[in-house]
Formats: sequence, C-alpha cells, structure tokens
Amino acid sequence: MENLNTSEKILEAAMRLFSEKGYKAVTTKKIAKEAGVCEMTIFRHFDNKRNLFENAFDKYIFTPKLKTLFDDKLEWNLEKDLMEISTVYQDMLCKNERIILMQLKNNELIFELDSPLNKFPNEFKKLMAAYFSKMKEKGVVDKDPDVLAINFLSSNFGIFTSFTILEKFNTNIDIDSCITEFVKTFAKGITS
Repeated sequence: MENLNTSEKILEAAMRLFSEKGYKAVTTKKIAKEAGVCEMTIFRHFDNKRNLFENAFDKYIFTPKLKTLFDDKLEWNLEKDLMEISTVYQDMLCKNERIILMQLKNNELIFELDSPLNKFPNEFKKLMAAYFSKMKEKGVVDKDPDVLAINFLSSNFGIFTSFTILEKFNTNIDIDSCITEFVKTFAKGITS
C-alpha cells in the first residue's frame, strides 16, 4: 500500500508540473520535491522521466471510464451510443485540456509512434472500430468500421480543439449543441 501511495503522489505531482510547465522544463528533481520524495524513489517506481510521463498520461487521460463505457453501458442504439461516447470523450478531453495542450507543444513526443498522444487515440480507435464492427454485423451500418472509427475520432477531437484552441471563434455556440448535431448527422450518414 505504501508503494501505491508513493506512486500516486509522484504521478499527481508529475501531472501537475507537466501540465503547468511542459515536459522539457520539468526535471525529476522538481517532481521529487513536489511529491515529497527523493529523486531515487521516482526512478525505483518509474525508471525514467519518459516512463513517468507515460504512466501519468495513461492514468489521467485514458481513464477506465471510457473502457467501462464500451464494456457495460452501450445500448446498441447507434445515435444514443454515439452521443454517450462523444459526451464521455469530450468530458475526458476537457478535464485534461492542459496536459493535452502541453503534449501538443512537445514536438519530440508527438511524432514518436509510441508517444502517449498517439497511444490514446489508437486505443480509442480500436474501441470504436470494434463497436462499428458489431453494428455492421447487426446490419445497422454498412461502411468500413475502421474508416468510421477514424472519422468519428477525428471529428470529436476537432470539436475539442475548436472549443479549446480556437474558442474565440465559437462565442455563440456551446459544445453540447455541436456534439448533438454532429452525432445526429454522423449517425444518419452511416446508417444502412
């Protein structure tokens, strides 16, 4: 239990510092000081700064909430499911806006294939492709599940970036209206 508490303290301190200062500016010494542990403890728990960042990103960004949604909460009603998935996804992105924007600024991490920023959408895409495959088996959709998953993911991330990075252009539009209209249009366009 002590290891879990120590790991949690380190992860929380790392996430706070990474989101405030960026990956490059944060050292393991700063994280150790913030977490109230010695620097060697960080290396015992996470081996290196990159592994610590990836663990923090996984814990705070790709939460079990999204996987639980796919495992337990789908109704197999295309529009309802897509609305629920979009809402949960947008909520997750908004809650983690600072760390996602920080990750986008760290060019050395973005373009690596195993980067956390690439890992998360790939996991989400797999879940969506599996969902669309099942809906194709049920005769609800007749398009390629991988293409649908990529389009759904890209559109949702586009909504997120529109309301975070480009928020000044959306002053008269709320995100819930955008999600609702997107889901209605998307579901209608892919229905058999």
